[in-house]
Amino acid sequence: MTCININMGKGQTSMSQGFYKRRATCNFSKQIMTAFALWMVLLPIAASKFVLNLTPKDPMARVGDSLVLTCKASGCAGDVMFTWASLLDRSLYGKTETNGTVSLQIFNQLGIRHINKVLCKATCTTKGEKAQTSTKVNVYALPKDPTISRSDLLTEGQESNLTCTVPDVYPAERLIIEWLLGDEVLLKQDEHLEVEPVTSVLKYRPTAQNIGQNVTCRATLDIGIDKRTRETVASMTVQYSPRNITISENTQVNIGDSFTLTCRAEGNPEPTVLWRKLDQDGRSVVAGEGATLLVEEASWSHGGEYECVAHNVVGNRTAHMTVNVQGPPEKPVIYRSPSGELKAGDSVTITCQSESGRVALRQLTGSQGAELQSNQGHTSITVQSLTATDSGLYECQATNPYGKQTSFLNFTVLDELYTENQRTTETITSMTVQYSPRNITISENTQVNIGDSFTLTCRAEGNPEPTVLWRKLDQDGRSVVAGEGATLLVEEASWSHGGEYECVAHNVVGNRTAHMTVNVRAPPTNLSVEVFPSAEFEKGQNVTIRSWAVGVPTPSATLVRLRDGVELHSSDGTFHLVHLGPEHAGLYLLNVTNVVGHQSLDKSVNPKTVIIPAVCFVSMTAAAATLMRFLRRAKNTSSYELAMTV
Repeated sequence: MTCININMGKGQTSMSQGFYKRRATCNFSKQIMTAFALWMVLLPIAASKFVLNLTPKDPMARVGDSLVLTCKASGCAGDVMFTWASLLDRSLYGKTETNGTVSLQIFNQLGIRHINKVLCKATCTTKGEKAQTSTKVNVYALPKDPTISRSDLLTEGQESNLTCTVPDVYPAERLIIEWLLGDEVLLKQDEHLEVEPVTSVLKYRPTAQNIGQNVTCRATLDIGIDKRTRETVASMTVQYSPRNITISENTQVNIGDSFTLTCRAEGNPEPTVLWRKLDQDGRSVVAGEGATLLVEEASWSHGGEYECVAHNVVGNRTAHMTVNVQGPPEKPVIYRSPSGELKAGDSVTITCQSESGRVALRQLTGSQGAELQSNQGHTSITVQSLTATDSGLYECQATNPYGKQTSFLNFTVLDELYTENQRTTETITSMTVQYSPRNITISENTQVNIGDSFTLTCRAEGNPEPTVLWRKLDQDGRSVVAGEGATLLVEEASWSHGGEYECVAHNVVGNRTAHMTVNVRAPPTNLSVEVFPSAEFEKGQNVTIRSWAVGVPTPSATLVRLRDGVELHSSDGTFHLVHLGPEHAGLYLLNVTNVVGHQSLDKSVNPKTVIIPAVCFVSMTAAAATLMRFLRRAKNTSSYELAMTV
């Protein structure tokens, strides 16, 4: 480059300044030209540099899909050698395809195992240059429908755990789980989730208002390129104790008529109803079970207060009502104390009582039928210093709006001041006294065959005459009403009829119980046989034949080799055959027997060696002949047991 100085004829000073300005401009121009020349030299070199381009960059792919990584080389005129590897020192689980300057890493059916840092390395064979580049492969799995489970049954007022499980989702840390009751969000959880599978636990204390409401578990995975929400809805089933109990109103019934009481309550599980009748002392006697209590013929003992108890596993609720039995009064009871001989100057108490009306006590002789005293249900008088005029007939009369009943008592007071003709012979009426059941008798323990009928009886003395209730006790000591009346008839015995029975004889005074046991027997059934280790044996081998059968009492077993009639006996159905040889081969008959009946089954035991057909035929013929003899004998004797052979 040439710099030209131009002199314009100015003074010395101006010339000097212009010179320096021109010199600076010339130097800057030289620098520019030098840089341009250097760029022109290096440009071809830079344009031919060996580089790799890996696409896509940091891909995110869905589990189950396919992914292809493309590694493309540039700046190499010759062949390129590619190598794929993992920066995390693990397998790539992919397939490589290379064509010239392009290499593909192909992943089919992506899974969690494909999460990796993938490295593509290449060598330009003509230049000997090497290059490498890497990318991170991520996968995701969209959530499937969640499942809702609980640790136990939901009970009103008690805290329970509801668990929402979301299977096969990745990455779990990007998952959001929401619990909703109706449209209300109860819990939103996006951290501290348990993984493999992802679970979320909702602690909830249900109330009565939650019964029948829907609870929802909603799972959302948002990874930017894809978003999926899945939810499951479940109806809440809540256990709660009985409520809204309704019972029949207080009722009046005529004696001898039938009446029905009802009691119902809401609850989950559905409540069971138990009826109790309360006596005057507050004690209770079970009157029946079920929502409906039917009394076919009302007696005085059916009057009083009834209690309905509705109960389930959560709790119970009670309600009360009263039954008033209407009708003519029962015959009243009249008696005196002391009951022995009465003399002048003694004292005596006369009592008149009835449970079903107002009673009045009168002296029908001596005082011309004057009423001595009256009261509701019970009255008594005490006469001090008896005289002969107190002798005579006394009347106890019970009355109510439906009729009256009368009883009498006659006694004589001995007075030495009266002559023999003035004395009155005493006549004493029979005393009617109420007492609780006694001298209870019940059927003895009995055995009955399954399918047969049987009858149980229970009787007791008492006044009023006792009513009999039958209960069957289970193994937990709980009882179920089996029937009413002195006789319990079962027309067809089943397994459920076996066990302990309780007879409860009760009246208004008290009750008495007695127990007996019914054993249900059955012939052997469901006979099965197994041979261990196999029904085909090698010479010298031991074989075990084991049988099973159901029967009560437990059946015993007999094993008969039909070829020669040899018998084996077992109490547990197991037979051990030792050191077996050809003489032990053949058809065996297993017969299981108890006192009720029997069942039979045949089984073949044979050696593994090949048997000559003629010998086999002869053996089978002999076995068949023996079997026919035993079957004919069984037909005549109804048993398959055979004589012992030594």
